[in-house]
Amino acid sequence: MTQYESRSLEETVNTRGTKLWTQMNDNSKSVKARHLFVQEHGGFFRREGRYWKWITDVATKNGYWLKRVDTEEKVFFSNMGEFAAIHGMTSSKICELLNGTRKTYKGWTAVEVRPIMEVGPRVKLKEPVRKKVIKTKSTILLEMTTNQVIPVTNLKEFARNNNLSYTGIKSLVNGKIKTHKNFKLYNPLEEYKDSSEPK
Repeated sequence: MTQYESRSLEETVNTRGTKLWTQMNDNSKSVKARHLFVQEHGGFFRREGRYWKWITDVATKNGYWLKRVDTEEKVFFSNMGEFAAIHGMTSSKICELLNGTRKTYKGWTAVEVRPIMEVGPRVKLKEPVRKKVIKTKSTILLEMTTNQVIPVTNLKEFARNNNLSYTGIKSLVNGKIKTHKNFKLYNPLEEYKDSSEPK
């Protein structure tokens, strides 16, 4: 068995060619799709060249917004030092814009004023931890009433021998449903999800 991390929503929506990426970028309903996506998941979409990249809600809250005084164009950035270097600014002056002690600086102003931190650095939010998944050559099921672990190499034969629906078992294995007649996919990691031992 091998262990891997499942693809995050951010990776899925920002990976060119995925169904979700196509919905956000490459059809006539993309504007509405992006609007509904942001309503559900937060964050925002930033245009990069021809396409749109989703900036997660966590990244948005950890980042910064400034606005050009002349055009009122809003610009988002996550690395203050890098942004300052590119635009010939200093991080300390940008902080003064963000906390309201300075109104404008080199043609920029704050989109919103943030309260000044009294003690310590700004605490940043963390992205959700990606789920770990066990991948096997055969399918391993768990009979929930007996907790019996059952390796299955032939789904059709298993369904026939146990009076199960092949369509139902296949949907279970493909992740479309969570259980089928007291069976679910077995994941050894579930045994340790409530453990107090270090991960």
